[in-house]
Amino acid sequence: MTISGLVLPAVAALAIGVPAAGPHRRLHPSVGARALALAAAALTLAATAAVATLAVGFLSGIPWVREHLTWCNSLYRTHDQIPAWIGVPATLALCAMMVAASRAYRQARLDLWAAAEPGPQIRIVGDNRPDAYAIGGRCGHIVVSTGMLAALDGAERRVLLAHERSHLRHRHHRYIALALVSKASVPVLGFVTRRLRLAVERWADEDAAAEVGDRRLVARAIVRAALAKSDYPTGPALLGLGNLGVRARVDALLLPAPVLGNGSSSALLSAPFVGAVVVAGSSLQVHHLWSFASHVCGL
Repeated sequence: MTISGLVLPAVAALAIGVPAAGPHRRLHPSVGARALALAAAALTLAATAAVATLAVGFLSGIPWVREHLTWCNSLYRTHDQIPAWIGVPATLALCAMMVAASRAYRQARLDLWAAAEPGPQIRIVGDNRPDAYAIGGRCGHIVVSTGMLAALDGAERRVLLAHERSHLRHRHHRYIALALVSKASVPVLGFVTRRLRLAVERWADEDAAAEVGDRRLVARAIVRAALAKSDYPTGPALLGLGNLGVRARVDALLLPAPVLGNGSSSALLSAPFVGAVVVAGSSLQVHHLWSFASHVCGL
């Protein structure tokens, strides 16, 4: 197997999968969020596996490593040896990706899985800063500051709570954690993960609109919350009413409610197609990693 053969599947997956992530806008937010999560996970796996393949191939060719790990000679008859000018950067990149992913995951846990004791689902904190967000996990709950309550009227507060309850009910913190880890591991996927985060917020918006029965009221509440919070930046992973894509979300709410499964056949088929492509590319890379391991003496 040539070096290009090791890397080409991941390159193809990224080249096809990234542009094809756009049609999620034509889907219901709940469908679009799931499709984007699948694409982000598979693309991250494809890129990571390709870098790991090059790094493992290079490290296995170092005489000291080969001697102590007793690699079988057949390994070198079926794969090109990885030169240092490729292997060293790949090894460093793999280490950097692992460190970045670990930090992003810890940050997501800090912001979204904050330790909390069992208690009421809605917790009001005395703080003049307008803020409201959902904390996921076993003891998931909603935190609302007195400043945010003062910034909204009674109807808008209903929207706020309906939006945050949607985040908890559908475990949106897991989608956000995936987005953060994907972006940290493979920065080129940044715009895919931004779309995923926006889709999650749109999902909660639609749930809130269905609960209160007034799309314009939800749009108004989002604008009011965003204006109130404009001087108080929040954490990158927090799930809140006015945290992300305010204009796009308001524009969507001023249109008729999307129908689950609505969209052209090409848009509906794009998500599973993209998923199949990137998973296939990722699987081939994992196969190469397994091939390396299977050639180790004794396995």
